Amino acid sequence: MKRNTFKILDIKIDSLDVEEAELRLSEMMEMERPSIICTPNTEFLIKARHDEEFKKILNTKSKLNLPDSYGLLWAARFLTLSAPKVPVFREIIILLEWILSLILLPILSRLYHYPLKEKISGSDFIWDIARFAAKNKYRVFLFGGAPVVAEQTALKLQTDVFDLRIAGMFHGDLTREDEAIEAMKKSRADILLVCLGAPLQEKWLDANLAKTGCKIGVGLGGTFDFIAKIVPRAPRFMQKSGLEWLYRLVVEPKRFKRQFALPQLAFLVLRDKLMSK
Repeated sequence: MKRNTFKILDIKIDSLDVEEAELRLSEMMEMERPSIICTPNTEFLIKARHDEEFKKILNTKSKLNLPDSYGLLWAARFLTLSAPKVPVFREIIILLEWILSLILLPILSRLYHYPLKEKISGSDFIWDIARFAAKNKYRVFLFGGAPVVAEQTALKLQTDVFDLRIAGMFHGDLTREDEAIEAMKKSRADILLVCLGAPLQEKWLDANLAKTGCKIGVGLGGTFDFIAKIVPRAPRFMQKSGLEWLYRLVVEPKRFKRQFALPQLAFLVLRDKLMSK
């Protein structure tokens, strides 16, 4: 399974569209060992800088890292912009490119679909996974969130995706981890969808996916909350323009500290480009 990846802050991100991602699902189902899929966003990259275990999972354990943020598409595009080699003039041009690329992102977001082809958020890709599973008669298990959230998510998925088989669900109480793993094994599920938040869900999958008997494990962050309508999702135009973070900040002010990851990413990417030869 050949991967086309691009590194941002030393983390590998896959460049592919949704159709190619679905093809990877088929390939993973045929593999002997279970596969982990991650959906990195800006916060992932900032957290991975200070968490070697998390970084190792993203770079060596995950079989697919889907770019779940326009911030990552922006960073990849900015890092590939050409700049002169003349000292001082080079730094000035890079700084101007940095400022202009940030300003233009919400206006001309389609220009940022290179070298990463497409933003593939976990909250959207879960529906592609559900349709893939239904089409191929694979069984899906949901793990994470409060009990009512998992139940509402399962109901919504089965209502909207014909013939989807939900093998079981278990809320995100890690004090009952052994019970959860046993439920997954007994369900004979093929695909495990985990919403525990990063990096906990990625570390959990790395340590436990093989024990569950599932072929694919996907970390999906707060996706169950979106589907169960516990947390509202940004309007489509804000998702497409890279402004989803702003909407979430307005509806969830407690996320204020988490949004510091955005300027951190911008400045770290600028530093990396200035330091590159």
